[in-house]
Amino acid sequence: MNSSDQNNRHVEAEEFSNAPASENPLGGSFNITVSVPDKIKIKMVDASILEDYEIWLFIASLFSSAVVGFLVAYFQAIDSKSASITYIGWTTTVFGVLFALSVIVAIRKRSALRKKGRDIELKTSSAKVKGS
Repeated sequence: MNSSDQNNRHVEAEEFSNAPASENPLGGSFNITVSVPDKIKIKMVDASILEDYEIWLFIASLFSSAVVGFLVAYFQAIDSKSASITYIGWTTTVFGVLFALSVIVAIRKRSALRKKGRDIELKTSSAKVKGS
């Protein structure tokens, strides 16, 4: 199909269109103001470090839940003078140590994320200002 056939088809489609061109009926009803800063600052980070940080933060949250759960069980075992106090106590201690280690790893990943990150500033000079 050559370009003259395409132009003819386009003209024919416009000729058979019975719908009149209309404007947005709500266009005049809204008064919208958008504030755009002079510069936009974007923090670029290494995605692999960010992923590791998120994983370690998730692991720390799981261990914190386990620590709280076993700590409550430990205090209830103390109140009821249960024979399993030592087992629950050691389990709470192990989960507490794992929680502390996972928080330390997450903090190290976070600091590595900040060190390797770069700030990029974009100017919004192409934005049109109306009324100024």
